[in-house]
Amino acid sequence: MTDGTQGALFGPDAARLGRDLIDEGLASDIAIVRGRLAALWTEPAIDVWLTSANAHLDGARPCDVLALEGLAAVVEAVDVEVAGGSR
Repeated sequence: MTDGTQGALFGPDAARLGRDLIDEGLASDIAIVRGRLAALWTEPAIDVWLTSANAHLDGARPCDVLALEGLAAVVEAVDVEVAGGSR
């Protein structure tokens, strides 16, 4: 690679690049969750849901599960909410 990409991937900017990619992925996942919950709630209620303990996620906060495990488990929790909130 001679286009400067190798330097970005292996040089001092690699950690920043990795964080930026993770942040972009997390932002995209949060946007998906927000879009699905918008059918039920307003933005303030969605914010509370994202940052509160969730029984379907074994007490974890959806925002933490998104960051650590990805979208799939949180989408299942959203589907439970859309279906009426029971487990």
